[in-house]
Amino acid sequence: MMRHVLNLGLRLFLVCAVAAAGLGFTYTVVKDRIAQEEAKRRARAAEAVLSSIQAQPRESEELTALLQPAFPDLLTVFEGLDEAGRRAGYAFVLKSKGYNFITMAVGVDMEGKVTGIKAVSNEETPGLGAVALDSEEYLSNFQGKGPEPLTLKVDVDAWTGATFTSKGITNGVNKALEMWRKLQEGGED
Repeated sequence: MMRHVLNLGLRLFLVCAVAAAGLGFTYTVVKDRIAQEEAKRRARAAEAVLSSIQAQPRESEELTALLQPAFPDLLTVFEGLDEAGRRAGYAFVLKSKGYNFITMAVGVDMEGKVTGIKAVSNEETPGLGAVALDSEEYLSNFQGKGPEPLTLKVDVDAWTGATFTSKGITNGVNKALEMWRKLQEGGED
């Protein structure tokens, strides 16, 4: 009996070891591709939130490094440049907590007004929170708000049935406005 249990245990160990090695090898092969696709999604979201001010995004490692110590949920910052190459705004790509995690881009112009919001990815409940994040009509309610922090149900209505997602979006916008204020205080204009 003991020999039979050891035999099954050894076989199970070998199957698990082969599966783990296969997963590790696959991840090693595709991890660069995953990072490239994520970078493309962030850039497309930044372009979308800066389109209302006709600005083109340019990722700024310098501004990201400046802000990340104070804002650990910040993933990256894009500068929005106008046709003359002058800074017209920013796109902050950050994580916020709704019911689950939301990765979103928030555009802010040089006056501290929200220019747009775009979800990069989200883990919200399909059919509830995810609907609010995909609704351009709902997200447009944030456009033009700022530079003062927004209060849900005062400045912007909550999405019916997705209050946590609405709070997550509002918190993300407030973080972006706070980052904008920090850049203004630091002489970044």
